[in-house]
Amino acid sequence: MENLKKFCKDKSIDFFFPISLVLGIIPLIVRMAVVHLDATNVDFYGVATQTDLFSQKKAFYLLIFSIILVIIGIVFFKKIFEKRDKIINLILIASGVFILFTILSAVFSKYNQAAFCGAYDRAEGLITIICYMILFIYSIYTFKKTDNYKYLVVPIIILVIINSFLGIFQYFGHDLIKTELGKTIVIPSKYRTPNMELSLLYEAGKLYGTLFHYNYVGSFVAICLPILLCAIAYEYDVAYKLSLMAAVLLSVWLLFGSTSRAGIIGIFMSIVFAVIIFWKIVVKKWKPILIGLVSVLVVCVGLNLVSKGSLFERIPSLISDTFSVFKDTSDFNYKDHIPVKDIKTSDKTVEIIFQNDSLKIALGDGQYIFKNSKDEVIEFDRNKNILTTTNEAFKNVSFSFGKLSDKSTRSDGLLMSIDGKETFMFKLQDDNSLQLIDPSTQKDIILEDPEAIGFKGKEKLGSARGYIWSRSLPLLKENLILGSGPDSFIYRFPQNDLLGKYYAYEDPNTVVDKPHNLYLQIALNEGLIALIAFLAIMVIYIVDSLKLYAFKNEYDKSQIIGIGTFLGVIGYLFAGIFNDSVVSVAPIFWIVLGVGVAINYLNRKELKKENSNK
Repeated sequence: MENLKKFCKDKSIDFFFPISLVLGIIPLIVRMAVVHLDATNVDFYGVATQTDLFSQKKAFYLLIFSIILVIIGIVFFKKIFEKRDKIINLILIASGVFILFTILSAVFSKYNQAAFCGAYDRAEGLITIICYMILFIYSIYTFKKTDNYKYLVVPIIILVIINSFLGIFQYFGHDLIKTELGKTIVIPSKYRTPNMELSLLYEAGKLYGTLFHYNYVGSFVAICLPILLCAIAYEYDVAYKLSLMAAVLLSVWLLFGSTSRAGIIGIFMSIVFAVIIFWKIVVKKWKPILIGLVSVLVVCVGLNLVSKGSLFERIPSLISDTFSVFKDTSDFNYKDHIPVKDIKTSDKTVEIIFQNDSLKIALGDGQYIFKNSKDEVIEFDRNKNILTTTNEAFKNVSFSFGKLSDKSTRSDGLLMSIDGKETFMFKLQDDNSLQLIDPSTQKDIILEDPEAIGFKGKEKLGSARGYIWSRSLPLLKENLILGSGPDSFIYRFPQNDLLGKYYAYEDPNTVVDKPHNLYLQIALNEGLIALIAFLAIMVIYIVDSLKLYAFKNEYDKSQIIGIGTFLGVIGYLFAGIFNDSVVSVAPIFWIVLGVGVAINYLNRKELKKENSNK
């Protein structure tokens, strides 16, 4: 150990380098993991195991790297952890509060497996969040000079290139992960079977690379694009500068190819803050800046024409959603805009209330009997196990029946479809009554009409984010001190609000597993105090950055690096209004934030030195 310490002192080993490995490796990991669920999860999902491609292995190797960083930090404590100033101390205090209340939320959570290890397809439990904080603090203290920035930029370039390459094939409907070679790489041999197919629910015209979902590609680009652009401004090496320019173009491709509106908003807000910071330069050099922006716009429009409009396909919806926010929808009732307004059970009869009539279903003489609101029998014709009718009021309604499981002794399942789309499932009980059930778990369901705050008539806003937020906000009153535990949102959301989901998603059986909002995610999972601590970190960093960089006449390399990092953080935070934290992208953010805090410290130190010499 002493020899190792002496070697590092003599050779001046750069302790920030391991961060480069984390940054360049973790987001690229795509590997199947089988997750064994605890009793709570089995009850929720209806199965004992689940498989995951994009999160579990990322979280596992992130833990390995984090342990290595902790060991390095302990062994070389005095060399790494030098005394910093008041601003960093305030950030560290806020970080301590954030992690403390995250730990408490996990310890007191009812959902132990999710709270500590994370949900099976997200893996963002307490262990992973602690890893984020290790990356954050380690980056603050090991980023000691501007030359370290190459360890941040080079991995970002690699990530952009690889995700762009994979994205091209995904965009055109030929996902390389689904090929035989791809399956050989991502599926361990013990789980592979001949002609095994991967169910990746992404259509052509969108890309996700290795980042799990196209929305998270938007968050990734919102971080990386400003960093790459600012790196071009100070770099003089021709080859490196060309690689940065190529990475910028590929980042733009990722942004529009992913169709992530959150990413577009994040980049837009980065531009707004860039204009504020560079205002004096913008005023002086507005003509070349305008020409550059117009050139980028022309290229994007040209690519959109080549792709037959698919590149900008979600821009109109972003604009329409923006205008719809200001519409008065106070008199809107979503139940008037879905085929089924209610489902009631009385005695042994279930009554499905449609917009213009109702259908009562009961079992009689071994067959289902259907009656309308006037108690008139509605004839349904049977073709094998399918029931259809020519009655004008119900001609778009059909039913299929059969055994729900191998243990069933009779046909005990009744599935209703509307316009050919499966909607509600019922189970025939032992007493011949019908009970609404969950199609996946076959558990009894009692329809919920949960409390909602805001977004009335705007439930479809932002791909149903309005619906999720309106049903999530009332849950905050239970989280004034502690949350329900990291990654536990799926268990708390009112999943039995089938009619609300029917309107928002056109599918009542959709499982809402995330809040699609970084800040709601923290407040609900870790608690409001943890959210306040998180916001304190961000506000301290943002205010400090604006004080350091805004309205200057010129900038040196260190300041440009600081600005690029700051704009990357801003991009992620604004994309976070519509996206949540995920292990595919969050490590990048926490590293970038740590680097941003460190660069600001270096620039403050330099500024104080200059002022003292005057």
